[in-house]
Amino acid sequence: MRKSNEYKRKRWGAAAGVVLAIAALCWMIAPQMAGAWGRGAFYVIGTGPAGPQTATLQALETMKKMDAIIADERHAKLFADYIGKAPLLFDPWKGRWDYKGKPYNKLNPKELAEFQVERFKGRDRNVARIKELLAQGKNVGLLDSGNPCLFGPSHWYVEHLDPADLVVIAGMGCDAAGMAALKRSAIPAHGARFVVQTAPFFLAGRESPDMSFDPDDPKAAEALADLAKHEHTMVLYMALKEPEKLFKSLGRFLPADMPAACVFWAGYPEKERVVRGTVGDLGPKLAQDPERFMGLLFIGRFLEGKPYEAAMRRGQAKGVKKQ
Repeated sequence: MRKSNEYKRKRWGAAAGVVLAIAALCWMIAPQMAGAWGRGAFYVIGTGPAGPQTATLQALETMKKMDAIIADERHAKLFADYIGKAPLLFDPWKGRWDYKGKPYNKLNPKELAEFQVERFKGRDRNVARIKELLAQGKNVGLLDSGNPCLFGPSHWYVEHLDPADLVVIAGMGCDAAGMAALKRSAIPAHGARFVVQTAPFFLAGRESPDMSFDPDDPKAAEALADLAKHEHTMVLYMALKEPEKLFKSLGRFLPADMPAACVFWAGYPEKERVVRGTVGDLGPKLAQDPERFMGLLFIGRFLEGKPYEAAMRRGQAKGVKKQ
């Protein structure tokens, strides 16, 4: 009887192991199974910052399997060899930041009111087209620059589709490309406790219509004052509109000798360049540069000395003191 019970336990144990293995396999392949059983899937494909050379193999292989592609003209040209004969449905950003040929920050009040209505109507029409194709069993791929889940405009569409129909293919962001250009460890770095990634106009807790930064905004000042209490690495996107104003504000809370750098066109081999300085002097340097968008700001002590080594030695010293 004892042997019989032991045999049953072993059989049940083996069966449970098989079930767990199948469950684990399903969990691993679930993202690639979106759209199965007769439906198509909507793929957001992170393309990296510059083109095929900074896209992953997974991204390039996924493009080849799409029944239809959503992309702007630039991406359609860059990835033409991988898109192949798949039809281009529409430019996903047309009407997102412009109206009747004018950028949204140049619109008069009447045009702005019309734009705020029409941009959503246009988005809804495009979402309807996507849903129709998915219902037909077609796979649709949207090409999104960099990392689609960090300042990725693809969510303009993603949030209006069934999550079960969605697959996101990760892409290298310009932050990774920028850090590679700087050849530094952003963390661990000296005593840095975290890495902050944001845009200056988000520091005030709202999205500015023209991405401007108000250095006198009390909410922005409060956020910067809180951040300054802790050593950190800061990465700022869309920060070149008025660099002198920005660094004047940063200078109220950070030391003037705090290292800073701007990586222009991060990830673009022919265009990438780095301008270095400090919180005290980088603002005027950037004000003289004609580029006002394609640059990523990095601020922190990680830009000086041997940041990784310093962090390791600091941790080691603390461990010795505790003994």
